[in-house]
Amino acid sequence: MNNRTAHRSSALHHPRVQRSSQGGWAWACSCGGASCRTSRDVTPWRVALIGALNHSAAVAP
Repeated sequence: MNNRTAHRSSALHHPRVQRSSQGGWAWACSCGGASCRTSRDVTPWRVALIGALNHSAAVAP
């Protein structure tokens, strides 16, 4: 039996990957972090997802 209590940190980040207006993909987080939106290159979904996951892992405790 496990008596350990799971503690949720208030520092959790949940970035969202969304379609950008240029036709590519971008991620944004409620903390203010976001992928580069000034680039004219169309970002593939996979690249945006990896960027969002890296952001989430980098700020996790």
